[in-house]
Amino acid sequence: MIDLAIIGAGPAGYVAAERAGAKGLSVVLFEKRELGGVCLNEGCIPTKTLLYSAKVYNYALHGDKYGVNAENVSYDFKKIVDRKNKVVRKLVGGVAGAMKANKVSVVKGEAMIEGRTPEGITISCAGEKYVAKNLLICTGSEAFVPPIPGLKEAGDVIVTNREILALQEQP
Repeated sequence: MIDLAIIGAGPAGYVAAERAGAKGLSVVLFEKRELGGVCLNEGCIPTKTLLYSAKVYNYALHGDKYGVNAENVSYDFKKIVDRKNKVVRKLVGGVAGAMKANKVSVVKGEAMIEGRTPEGITISCAGEKYVAKNLLICTGSEAFVPPIPGLKEAGDVIVTNREILALQEQP
């Protein structure tokens, strides 16, 4: 019997899992995509790394206002994207390490709540069934594309945070 099942491994889910595991509870953490959720993989962190690169570039362009002269200022989009991906990988790896250190079982897949029985709450994921005393739902956010006529037919012209942060070439 699992003490705590958590659906969603974003900042709320992985922190709860880490703390519960540290207190000695048996914890299973379900995630359908990547540890860290939207914030770490497709939102806050990658966006901030890209913004930081833009800020450094802007400082170099206008350094003369501060007595710093830089000639032929340019940027390399591929290196900026590579840095963003490296930062994300490092932080996701840190979350994975924290889960392992606190004996949290991580299950990759989309978890489905089957129901409550006298034994506990039944959850199915990746072809397995799990029974837990407690359940924490931390499913976070999802990009919403409004149902505007013609939008689906526009193809890859319409992007959400997921697609824009996965671009390998500058638009």
